[in-house]
Amino acid sequence: MVLLFRGGLFLLLLLRSVLAQAEPTVSEAWIRALPPTQPVTAAYAAVTNSGAELVKLVGARIEGVGRVEIHTTREVDGLMRMQQLQELAIAPGQTVALAPGGAHFMLFELEAMPRPGESRSLCLLFEGAGEQCVTATVRKSAEADHSHHQHH
Repeated sequence: MVLLFRGGLFLLLLLRSVLAQAEPTVSEAWIRALPPTQPVTAAYAAVTNSGAELVKLVGARIEGVGRVEIHTTREVDGLMRMQQLQELAIAPGQTVALAPGGAHFMLFELEAMPRPGESRSLCLLFEGAGEQCVTATVRKSAEADHSHHQHH
């Protein structure tokens, strides 16, 4: 009976440990389509940390892109400027939206500018948590569906 109790307690503690170290999840991934003459573009996503420990986003890779950097937008002397980040910390229970006007991914060394309607594999790299890959859709703007807009 004691052996059964200890075995159950061990499994409970092991399960708790696994749940506390849940992997981050990535959703709402998309890539901005720009004219084909543009040398760079941007990608966006929402990252949720459902674990009990801080998670650090340290990079990304995208199919057909030579280099991906994490950037943020900051005001400097009254002007908005982009700044490269080495990492982006995501607190336990927090969702961080990488979105236009804030933190985002800059895509350099494109094989070709992604076109609206295409999709690409987007893999986010996390310190100590491996990588999470999702499909990112390509579109021109943050709004996927303009049908809800009212025109006067």
